[in-house]
Amino acid sequence: MMNSPDSAENEASPEKGEQTELEKLKSELELEKLESKKLMELADGYLDSARRIKAEFENYQKRTAREKEETTLYATGKVVSEMLPLLDDLERALSAQCSLEEFKEGISKIHQNMLALFEDYGLKEIPTETFDPTYHEAFSVGEGEDGKILEVYQKGYSLGTKVLRCSKVKVAKETGENNG
Repeated sequence: MMNSPDSAENEASPEKGEQTELEKLKSELELEKLESKKLMELADGYLDSARRIKAEFENYQKRTAREKEETTLYATGKVVSEMLPLLDDLERALSAQCSLEEFKEGISKIHQNMLALFEDYGLKEIPTETFDPTYHEAFSVGEGEDGKILEVYQKGYSLGTKVLRCSKVKVAKETGENNG
């Protein structure tokens, strides 16, 4: 059986077709490898950026905490240093040889100076005319006009809009036959 020239061409054709297909697949595989490599490099870049951002944020948090601590320490130091003259005045008053009346007068002046210093920092005494649970803590109840403060056991203070200490008070509550 002899191969005809047509059959030789037919046999060669599938081989060329297979080679062309194989080369095409190899080429596609190379393109896919290149694309995969580019995507991995891009992913590595993003991962590196994320790590850097995370490190920068952690450094920011540490720096902010340090600055807050330093600010608090500075503010506290400022207040304490401005109170030192009051401490000196109290020590002088305690060591002074004077009458009880002179001692009371000296302590009263120290008290006024202390109040003035606190007022300079924005400290205000909470008013105690009418009971408000935001600013007052009722310790007892007595007879009188409903909601009126009858007695102040301990003064309350605010700094700006922040309540530092509620006033401890005795509050009036109307007593009548209808309040049963």
